[in-house]
Amino acid sequence: MNENIDTGGLSAGSAGRPVVSRSSDRGRASIRELWAFRNLLRSLVVRDLKIKYQGSMIGIAWTLLNPLLTVAILVTVFSHVIRISVDHYWAFLLSGFFVWNFIQQNVFHATSVLQNHAALNRSVYFPREVLILGAMLTKFVEFLMEFAIVLILLAVFYYQTVPSSLILLPWIVLVLLMMTVGLMFPLAVMAVYFRDVQQAVPIAMMSLFYLSPIFYPVEMIPEAARPFYYLNPLVGLMRLFHVVVFQGAWPTMTLLASVSAVAFAVSLTGYLIFSRYKDVCVEIA
Repeated sequence: MNENIDTGGLSAGSAGRPVVSRSSDRGRASIRELWAFRNLLRSLVVRDLKIKYQGSMIGIAWTLLNPLLTVAILVTVFSHVIRISVDHYWAFLLSGFFVWNFIQQNVFHATSVLQNHAALNRSVYFPREVLILGAMLTKFVEFLMEFAIVLILLAVFYYQTVPSSLILLPWIVLVLLMMTVGLMFPLAVMAVYFRDVQQAVPIAMMSLFYLSPIFYPVEMIPEAARPFYYLNPLVGLMRLFHVVVFQGAWPTMTLLASVSAVAFAVSLTGYLIFSRYKDVCVEIA
């Protein structure tokens, strides 16, 4: 893989070894260090977007076409074949499906991101977190375009008036980013140690798709089973998007605070796992 990326002016040492800073000895990249490598982060995002759509006839439209076709199929099946009694079911599905798609695409990408950049990892020092953040931000650019179209469709065909709850969108999107990167960090290192992870993740994500309220509301789960159901961290997140975007309502402080706390805990735990094993991954990726 050609690693033609701006590394922010840093290069390998004369012996071909990475230029190691004091922060790398501690095994953790500080916010200041990540900021110093912002040019590398930007280069990774731009390069990934260019490579993905280079030579494509309709380019970035594929980002919207694939999930929209999936949504159309799901709406047809669950509105006319297996009927789910939700008014304006298409709006319900749109308000959560692209959130799920963002998480899923990033989880899949996390299982190969360190291997894909193995040459860059060995040639120059940089915070390895940049690779995870770059992968996520690439998908985030696409997510923003997808979700903007979702909001336009809802505004034109569903909302009577634009709900005030949408003011919370920046916060719940931030919660989404924390949850996603928290899942990506440990999966990235696990995929280096255990190659079977790449095969297991699609099965796990398919299971999560059915165990999360993406195409059905939480209310369909029996009350007795809901405490166990909410052990899935994606349940609260999907519920939050449905309340804010589909229902156009303000979530309870309990829901908002609990989902935010879980997302922070997932991101912190995932980062601690990644920071412990990232340097070894560079050697064996």
